[in-house]
Amino acid sequence: MKRSGTGTARRQGRSLLRPPELSARASRALTLGLLLGAALGTHLLCLYIGTLDFSGARFFSYFRHPAVFLLNLLPVVLLVALFWFLTNRAWLAFLLPSALLVLVSFINYFKIAIRGDPLIAEDLLLIGEGAGTMGDYELHFPALFFVSFGLVLVGALALMRYARARIPRKRLWVRALGVLACVALGLLSWRLWYGDKELYDAQSADGVFNCEHESERSASRGLLWSFLHSVRQTLPMKPEGYSDAAAQELLARYEDADIPADERVNVVVTMLESFSDLSALGGVTFERDPYADFHALQAESYCGTLISDTNGGGTINAERSFLTGFVYPHSRYRRDTWSYVRYFAAQGYSTQGGHPGYEWFYDRRSVNENLGFSRYDFMENHYEALPTGGSDYHGHPDDAAFFADRRADYLARDPSQPYFSFSVTYQGHSPYSDTALEGGVYCAHDGLSDGAYCMINNYLSSVADTGRQLRAYVDSFREDDAPVVLVIFGDHKPTLGTGNCYYAELGVDVSENDAQGCENLYSVPYLIWANDAARRVLGDRFTGQGETISPSFLMAELFDRCGWDGPAWMQLQRDTRRRITVIHRQELFVVDGKWESELQPDARLLYDELRIAEYYVRKNLGTSESIGSGAQRVFCPNLSV
Repeated sequence: MKRSGTGTARRQGRSLLRPPELSARASRALTLGLLLGAALGTHLLCLYIGTLDFSGARFFSYFRHPAVFLLNLLPVVLLVALFWFLTNRAWLAFLLPSALLVLVSFINYFKIAIRGDPLIAEDLLLIGEGAGTMGDYELHFPALFFVSFGLVLVGALALMRYARARIPRKRLWVRALGVLACVALGLLSWRLWYGDKELYDAQSADGVFNCEHESERSASRGLLWSFLHSVRQTLPMKPEGYSDAAAQELLARYEDADIPADERVNVVVTMLESFSDLSALGGVTFERDPYADFHALQAESYCGTLISDTNGGGTINAERSFLTGFVYPHSRYRRDTWSYVRYFAAQGYSTQGGHPGYEWFYDRRSVNENLGFSRYDFMENHYEALPTGGSDYHGHPDDAAFFADRRADYLARDPSQPYFSFSVTYQGHSPYSDTALEGGVYCAHDGLSDGAYCMINNYLSSVADTGRQLRAYVDSFREDDAPVVLVIFGDHKPTLGTGNCYYAELGVDVSENDAQGCENLYSVPYLIWANDAARRVLGDRFTGQGETISPSFLMAELFDRCGWDGPAWMQLQRDTRRRITVIHRQELFVVDGKWESELQPDARLLYDELRIAEYYVRKNLGTSESIGSGAQRVFCPNLSV
């Protein structure tokens, strides 16, 4: 009797879990209701993760702004509906997009923790790079990470059990129309709302988000809305008023100019990974100066400040802006593209460089070929076999080994041909430990948390060593009989602490929506140095204080120092730079030496003309077009005319 009672209890339990016997109409209604409820649950979960601090105050602030709430809900509903029509299974329609959206939410969370900036659409083009560097960082998974995926799994199992209605096979056309409708609604909604800058900027954060920081500003709009809004920045868009004829008319004002044959000095450029001068930030003091060697070089150089487009990552923004003169954002350069590398090659220069990183990172191998480099050294084809004497940086050649290799490359050049080299260091790349000192002490512990004390000093130890190696590298060119001009600049500032919180401990304002904070966060140094042989050829133009400029203007600054006119595109840039010296992706500008968020009509005209000409150069040159009234041979060698 006891066994029989146990069996009855089990049957009763299974009966409670068994889906009720419903009519077809009721089953469809239950399935749709459960699916919409599950989509709403995913939406709320993503909003909660997107608060970054998992606080109730931030979470409930979303409910006070209908646009924020609805524009983060719509993508979830459309994705669930799309997968419902594709799979005809409610549980799959929920599981696949929900797991993806929760994963994306946590990728955003970790990216902000590591680098301080939010996930944007452009990051989808760099998935391989991101995955390749994750092993360098120690990730701390919050309990919510595991709870979230558990909730998604429970929801999927519940839908598998109770949401069982399907679209009959004979109505396959309904599913096809549903897929098309979801895609059409998605495109329409982006055009109407997600790409609307005024709508996005109009949202208030109710004071619970610190919108002086880009990551917080993004979080205040919700991850999904912010991510979709960033699509407008992913690819260069055709400027308003653009036409090929208008661009050609602008560029025809100038004539492409050769570098005079007797002035073709060797040009050696080095971009320093995460190198910035924290001593230039007001109030930062040191127990000993980590920048002594670098400051000594500045004293005998023409030097100034770059305003980079990124912080803690995005090295290629400064790199490719320098090589092309193009402002952010950059395309993927999947075909032959005009660049200053090609200009130098047309002037008879050899064009090469090196980076002790992997060729797949940022797709540098293919892109550098498309920009015109004849040879470029990476880990795979060169640096893995480079002897480092047991000294390395995170498994890559450190600056001592790197600069020795670059000097050897210069000495091995063909001296009958002028030499252009552009190289990128690896030393200084994050992460920097915040748990143990790994070098010297440059900042005192007073006023700093343990984490800030360790991380800042570890970063400064790398910076100090870079300065020493850089000074020795420059010294090796002093007595060279051949004329050499060196260009040295940082790519971006480092991320210091979660959300750059350690800058605050140093007393530095890094808010991104005011001039001083933006300059503090994005400023890096540049210098242009010439040996005595180059000064004799070009004149003594290589000392003094330069302007604060964007990386896209740095090559033109070099040409100014050398006294070269350059190609028509550079000459148009030069006219723009007489008024506008900084063009930042946050849509901030430096005009006549002052930071501006809105351009006045005369400056706006210069900016619009620059973007029209730039779009034309990006789109056409590298194929069969010419610019200016000079011959194409000046800047675009080995291409059909």
